[in-house]
Amino acid sequence: MSVTQPNETQRPTILVVEDEPIVRMVTVAMLEDMGFRATEAANAAAVLAKVDPGEGALEAVLLDINIPGARGRDMVDEIRAVRPNLPVLIASGADTEELRQRFIQHGQLDFLPKPYANAELRQALERLGL
Repeated sequence: MSVTQPNETQRPTILVVEDEPIVRMVTVAMLEDMGFRATEAANAAAVLAKVDPGEGALEAVLLDINIPGARGRDMVDEIRAVRPNLPVLIASGADTEELRQRFIQHGQLDFLPKPYANAELRQALERLGL
């Protein structure tokens, strides 16, 4: 009996929003090792282009809260304006309790303290249903 591997179109796609190239590269590799597809954005303009529903099927966004061209809260609001039900995982080195209070009204949202390891990323994605 052989196990069928999902093809590229069956693997859930996660948008990695991170301005630090090394962190972005490592995160993409971690996600791909977990069986996800990953697409990348380094600034606010790229995020908005990638979350456009016409640009493909995203399952979630992993968002560095401090990216060039936007404040984190604004970025979450802009993502929600285009894709209201898209899960967002906020990665930050800041106090996650303060972030939770700031974003409490948003559904389908969770937090991942930086720095994070593979297991922590996996658990956070599972909390979002991925």
